[in-house]
Amino acid sequence: MKNKIFVVVYGTLMTGESNYHVGASAISRRSCTIKGKLFDTGWSFPAFVPEGETSVRAELLEVAPTTFADLDRLEGYPRLYTRQIVTATLDDGTTQNAWVYVMTQLPTTAKLIPGGDWCNR
Repeated sequence: MKNKIFVVVYGTLMTGESNYHVGASAISRRSCTIKGKLFDTGWSFPAFVPEGETSVRAELLEVAPTTFADLDRLEGYPRLYTRQIVTATLDDGTTQNAWVYVMTQLPTTAKLIPGGDWCNR
């Protein structure tokens, strides 16, 4: 793939979660962390805010353009979520810039997930 597309997922798109199937065709999937805050929206999915220094547990996906479009549809891009570039830190310490979905407006009832891990909330 000439232009690689990297996307960080931190919630229902992660391995073993309810929307894993949407990104199941990823070229690669690696464990990583990103810096910020993770919130439980109360709607059965999380929201990431790229502020703060908490290590948010995530997965780095390399995807084809068709899968990227599928992810955009699932995330309600650009209405519910926008995309930003963040730096993902892989388990071996290397880094990769990647897209991440950021909720356009947190619900007032959203609760911080202190450990930054949706799977162990």
